[in-house]
Amino acid sequence: MTAAGVTAIVVSRGLDALLRACLVHLRRALAALGGACARHRVVVVDDASPQPYRGADLGDPAPELLRFDVHRSFAHANNLAARRFPNDLYLLLNNDVLLAEDALARAVALLERVPGAAICGSRLVFPDATIQHRGVVFGAGERGPYHLDRLRPGHLVPRASREWQAVTGACMLVRGDAWNALGGLDESYPFGLEDVDLCLRARARGWRVVCCEDTDSLHFESTTDGRVALDVPSRRLFTGRWKGRYAIDG
Repeated sequence: MTAAGVTAIVVSRGLDALLRACLVHLRRALAALGGACARHRVVVVDDASPQPYRGADLGDPAPELLRFDVHRSFAHANNLAARRFPNDLYLLLNNDVLLAEDALARAVALLERVPGAAICGSRLVFPDATIQHRGVVFGAGERGPYHLDRLRPGHLVPRASREWQAVTGACMLVRGDAWNALGGLDESYPFGLEDVDLCLRARARGWRVVCCEDTDSLHFESTTDGRVALDVPSRRLFTGRWKGRYAIDG
């Protein structure tokens, strides 16, 4: 799998400066993979930015650009990019994540090591080095899925990579064969929890979900306008579909 090609998909609306920083770090992480560099693709999905992106403004080499003139869901945007630019692996990456240089190489290596692993998340930290994500757990009652150890100082949290029921789509590496078999993300979700849904569907098909804790990447989290309002119908859909079908491990 070390020679596998990666299609990295960044869905973005506005936030031009943050997107450019994200792409700088992404290119470095892809270069650190080596091997199949010619097969890697960086795709930016412009989700109806007020001022449309131009490839020439987004660094060298310029990413592939897909443009929506009206807002579309996160799931639809990623699915379209994956269809247009098929590859061995898909990386879903938020525009507010700055990857560590070795983050992708370590995630790919973990997918290789763990039999049956199809999805790999990454350890993400806030600017103050507290944990944003290291794996998703599920609480009892109405709590549902949440990030374990969120806001806990990173130096207090073990770095043992392990299996989880779900990881965040803010930085998610997915094997292409599993992505295709699952039909990508479920476009019924307006925004939010489509990533957790994908992980649970993968596990239901016998694949494993892991998170690489070897290195820290930076995540600012929830910088896109309107994200909270869109989460409400997504959570309602997720609860109706999955409540009682996952283990309570939180």
